[in-house]
Amino acid sequence: MKDKIPSLAIGLLLPLLYGCQEPPPSSVQVPQPPSVQVPQPKQGFVVELSDNDFREKIREGVVLLDAYAVWCGPCQWMEPHLEKVAETLHGKVLVARIDADANQEFAELFRVNAFPTLFVLIDGKTTETVLGYHTEEQLLKLVEKYVDATEPVVLPSQEEQ
Repeated sequence: MKDKIPSLAIGLLLPLLYGCQEPPPSSVQVPQPPSVQVPQPKQGFVVELSDNDFREKIREGVVLLDAYAVWCGPCQWMEPHLEKVAETLHGKVLVARIDADANQEFAELFRVNAFPTLFVLIDGKTTETVLGYHTEEQLLKLVEKYVDATEPVVLPSQEEQ
């Protein structure tokens, strides 16, 4: 109790000694903290998946699935290549990404322990897994051999994403 009395007294006396500050006059510009930029989902051909929907989305057709982490440099470098592959193979292959750090159910199920990890799936079954950064040409070569093996994938429209 003795320890609380001095701090309580100081807390009560400081406003009396120094007073409360008045708000600045309206002509004074008060600096505002910088606004926080919240990343917006990209509107492209690559579909972003989560623990909630990955099972449904990879169930049919040929899927190129990129398990990435936001802090991973090679994952970020590969993103434009994935977008080009998705655009090139639109209607034939579903190109999707999933943040394996944020989606632990997926990461555990697919045993993701390195980034980027790419999976080629046919009708929900993994047919090939590769690790590391890949160029657009390498990604096309990886996936094109499976395109003729199945029916084309119907991709969701931009409004459904």
